[in-house]
Amino acid sequence: MLAFNRTEVSETRSGLRVRRMEVSDVERVLELRSVVRWATDPRAFDLLRGVRDARWFVAEAPDGGLAGMVGAVPLGTVGILCHLAVHHEYRGFGLGRELSTWAVAYLKSRGTKTIRLYATGPAEGIYRSLGFREMGRRTVYRLDGPAREAGPESAGACRVDTLRFGDLPELYGVDLWGHGADRSPLIFSALGLRSGRGFVARGAAGRIEGYLILDASDDPLRIGPFSAGDPGTARRLLLCALEAAGDGPVRAIATGPDGCPSHDLFDEFGFVGSEDRLRMELGEEAAGPGGLVQYGTTPFMAT
Repeated sequence: MLAFNRTEVSETRSGLRVRRMEVSDVERVLELRSVVRWATDPRAFDLLRGVRDARWFVAEAPDGGLAGMVGAVPLGTVGILCHLAVHHEYRGFGLGRELSTWAVAYLKSRGTKTIRLYATGPAEGIYRSLGFREMGRRTVYRLDGPAREAGPESAGACRVDTLRFGDLPELYGVDLWGHGADRSPLIFSALGLRSGRGFVARGAAGRIEGYLILDASDDPLRIGPFSAGDPGTARRLLLCALEAAGDGPVRAIATGPDGCPSHDLFDEFGFVGSEDRLRMELGEEAAGPGGLVQYGTTPFMAT
């Protein structure tokens, strides 16, 4: 296993220097991002970089430029491998695999039992060679016109309120129960860095039975993370989000397999979906949801 000391530096077979990213590297990371044309929200890197214990590794070329990078974000027993990028001039040397190996080793050193990621087509083979298994493709949904009307009888009996700071401790708890990962730093960052606003659904006993965060600063408006305990609660939350969006376009990402209620929900409201990246996992198979079901996520949350 790789040892993670304070410097965390090694050399690859191709003569590149792999080391932990430093603050002074950020500008060159953004340059690398523009060269490889990541299909990722530009703000996702800033958001994930701020998560406690997240680590970023870069491959430095002899001329000082960055040949590649990768991120590793531990969230309790679940970790995410993200933002793998290799400059086109350095492809074919096994650098993507080596950077991924660094990220996997770091996550395991933090006690991660399950490692998750979204793979682009060119990277799928790299992850399979490291033992990652396929979990199904995520679906990107978009609504460009008025939503179809849902009957009031199908909207659930819960009460939906604007998400407030005081709701967060309870929300973190039910989210952890439902997804197995401590996503609190990502949820908190989504509300702050991304100019997000949210809604929380409470049942008759006053307990949180669902929540939805949206980012109205983007065009289209983005929905996610979005979780609910039952389809009726999910409908109520989605209705609130669509009301906030007005007639503007709305985008959401569903990661559940065929038959997951998220697909039925977005279809019901008139969203059009297209399959996107492959979701993959390494390590122990995470337990099924213990409470909330994930209806929507965002590009920066691979959980």
